[in-house]
Order: sequence, then structure tokens, then C-alpha cells
Amino acid sequence: MKTVDLHTHTTCSDGTYSPGELVAYAAKKGLSAIAITDHDTLDGIDEAVLEGKKTGVEVIPGIEVSTEYDGSDIHIVGLFVNNRDRHFLNILSDLRHKRENRNILIVQKLRELGIDIHYEEVVKAAEGGVLTRAHIANVLMAKGCAGSITEAFDKYIGRHGPAYVKREVLPLEATLEILKDNGALTVLAHPFLYKLGKEELENMVSTLSKNGLTGIEAYYSTHDASDTEYIKTIAQKNGLLLSGGSDFHGSNKPNIDLGTGKGALSVPYDVLDVLEKFKERRSYE
Repeated sequence: MKTVDLHTHTTCSDGTYSPGELVAYAAKKGLSAIAITDHDTLDGIDEAVLEGKKTGVEVIPGIEVSTEYDGSDIHIVGLFVNNRDRHFLNILSDLRHKRENRNILIVQKLRELGIDIHYEEVVKAAEGGVLTRAHIANVLMAKGCAGSITEAFDKYIGRHGPAYVKREVLPLEATLEILKDNGALTVLAHPFLYKLGKEELENMVSTLSKNGLTGIEAYYSTHDASDTEYIKTIAQKNGLLLSGGSDFHGSNKPNIDLGTGKGALSVPYDVLDVLEKFKERRSYE
């Protein structure tokens, strides 16, 4: 069976594989297609597409954008993004600037906690990609302040950590509208990671679908079979398409592999086929 992975990250945000390396790895693993969905940037798309042409792997231009629902951060994956859309690129530039300001504040808080860390060190760790908290976590690990990325988040920079700074994000309605205007399909990422009760989750999905959400990730690295079936039921109830992927980050999430997640993930090519046909129909409306 042909399989795909529609949620991946590269060195252009907080992954550890370059776009070309990621596509080459996808080919090695026998994947038919992958979507590059870096945080707030489309910088890796061209390199990935070029490698895809060499290896025969279909590359879907994508992005992952943070927004907010009822006071909680949620993530929207955009698929089939137009990476030549100048208006969209300007919006992403502004988002990255806000992310940079947040990261500067996080580093300042860490220094106030007595940690000898400098923003320039974190910039260097990002190697030119979009700087995220994962890069800060890696610097904390290198300094011996944490034994893992998870510990760095739990101890310092996660939501309940002493160096946490809330991120300024686009409003939900604006996020969905901007992606739609770009021509992208919008997908709710990893629905169970928001730790909502079933009623809260279903209410959120209903609200998002009424605001233009296209799909939801039924297939994800932490989902078991019952999780996937439950999300499929919610999707059908709200007229949403299915999507899914590993959320691969390379060594930044060492227990999650491309295409197979924690070992049981398998996203059938039919999922991508349905999304592509929907995209084609919508482009003629």
C-alpha cells in the first residue's frame, strides 16, 4: 500500500533534517509523498520540491501556523500552500518577527533565573531557520541545564515553566481566512494534544468547521486505532476531510520516525488523493 506523511518539519524551523535530506529519507522509507509543514515559513519548499523530482517523491507545499481557540494555543496545518504569494509571505515575516521578540524575552527570563545563556547562542543553534523554543531547549541541554528537550520544556520554557512567555498569534478566523485566500487547505493538527475533553474537542471542531476548516488529522503518531476512528467520526459529522502525518522533527523528537511515527502510523495515499481532488474542485469554484 502506498503511504504518505502530511506533517513534517525541517531545519527551516525546528527539525534536524534539511528539506532535501528529509525528502531523500522519505524516498528511502518508501513514502509516495510528504508535506513540508514548517512553522511560519515556506523557506524549505523549493529545495524539497527539487529533491522530490530527483527521487520521485511527491512534495506538498505546506506550513504549520499557531493560532488560539478559547484561550488555548492550537495549530493549523496549511496544505497546497502557494509559496509565491507575496501577501502571505509578508504576513509570515511579521509572525517570525513576533516569534523573535518572544524568544528574546524567554532568554532574558532564563538569564534572570541565573542561567548563562545568550540570544546569539540560540540564533546560532537555529542555523538560519525559524528560531523556536526547541532551539532554546537544545542550548539548555548543551549547557547541562536539562537532560532532554522534554525536561527543558517542563523545567523552564513550557507553558508552566518560569521562563515561559505567551506567544502573540493570529486570531483563529484570520488564520483560516488568510490560508484560504492563499489557496491552501486548512487542517487541524494533532487534535488530542490540546488535552480537551470529548465535548470540548467536538465543540472546537464544530466551531472551526463553521469558520472554514477543511480537514483534521485523524492519523497521528500518538493515535491508536480507536483514536483514529473517533476523529474520523468527528470529521464525518462536521463535513471535514481526513489528513495526517508523523509530525517528524528528526532528532528533536527521537521517538517519532518519518511515515511511521512511534511505529504504528500509516497514512494511506488515498487520504492525499481525496485532499488533492478537493483542492482541484475548489480552484474551479
